[in-house]
Amino acid sequence: MTTSPVLQPVRTRSLLPAFLLAAVAIVTLCVALWPPTATMSDLRVYFAAAKGFVDGEDIYTIHHQYPGMGLGFTYPPFAAMIMAPLAVGEQFARLLITLLSAISLLVAGWVTARAVRPHWSRDRALGAGLVCAAAGLALEPVSSTFGMGQINLILLALLMVDLLGHTPRRFRGVLIGVATGIKLTPGIFIVFLLVTRRFREAAVASAATAGTLLLGWLVVPGPTVEFWTKYIFDPGRPGPAHYISNQSLRGAIARLTGNSGITGPLWLLGALIIGSGGLLIARRLYDAGRSLDAVVATGITGLLVSPISWSNHWIWVLPAVAVVWSWATRSRALQVFAGVWTLVFAIGLPWKAPWAHDQEFHHTFPQALVGNSYTIAAIAFLVTGLVTLALKTEELG
Repeated sequence: MTTSPVLQPVRTRSLLPAFLLAAVAIVTLCVALWPPTATMSDLRVYFAAAKGFVDGEDIYTIHHQYPGMGLGFTYPPFAAMIMAPLAVGEQFARLLITLLSAISLLVAGWVTARAVRPHWSRDRALGAGLVCAAAGLALEPVSSTFGMGQINLILLALLMVDLLGHTPRRFRGVLIGVATGIKLTPGIFIVFLLVTRRFREAAVASAATAGTLLLGWLVVPGPTVEFWTKYIFDPGRPGPAHYISNQSLRGAIARLTGNSGITGPLWLLGALIIGSGGLLIARRLYDAGRSLDAVVATGITGLLVSPISWSNHWIWVLPAVAVVWSWATRSRALQVFAGVWTLVFAIGLPWKAPWAHDQEFHHTFPQALVGNSYTIAAIAFLVTGLVTLALKTEELG
């Protein structure tokens, strides 16, 4: 008689080393595509402000000392404090911002994958996150963020990590507050927390934001007062609102109205309607258990209602692409929508319309559709999100 061998449990080798190697490869690729010798226009502004802060000069006027730097620093003083390490040197600053953006891209990719498929194993989620991050490089807002040396991906990672529950419960809201203290526009997520009845997190985020403002005032009181009483109200400081890169609702209205006297009132009315509607849709998505969809809807709403949303600010399309493709499993129409929606941001469609030298004021109807395509796609995202809620209701019925 023969005895059966004792069955041993099958042990699968961890793929973590392979994933780490892939992550390093993606970071290396980013540095190769956007090396320290590259021209990064927005990074120059950050560098000048950081240098001004370290040297005790006015962070809001120091750009005049740099030839060819037409735009000045537009963030609160706390941001210049955070950016102080950039003052080491411009090439070091370019390398540092690229490394931080690449790491943030990886973090955003992993958080997105984990939110889309919460029941996947760690290895499967890490693999999907790497694919998401690598694919994100093909999106124009992501590549523009790297190319201009912007901090958008860093803010995206901070917000997604906090909003999707990857920080200890007692500290949730802190990263949202820090992001808001750096660039103000993430403040819409504090409203989102209130709308979704996450009152403790909203309070923590508000306190963290207040802390950044207070710290800025304590360290550089003069520039802080100047920012809140002067520079924040200067509509021309960030650049012309009608420029094709501004894909916010205000930018679209400015192009369509020739930036006339009715632009402001129309924008305020539109921002009120879309802002309220977008947050309501986000609330409904959140209540339906679709946290990622709700967070992305809020981010896109913020881009629409902000006075200025340059194309490189639209990094919320990174998780948004994953969201629209998760919707695509429900119908052929949603598959077509996901494909077209992704293509708009992959090819940077607004840049295909005539731009610069005020050509934006003279678009034909087809050119206007192309030139405002991010705005149109954003509104379509919110409407489609609402439609998917109705489809879910019908499926349950």
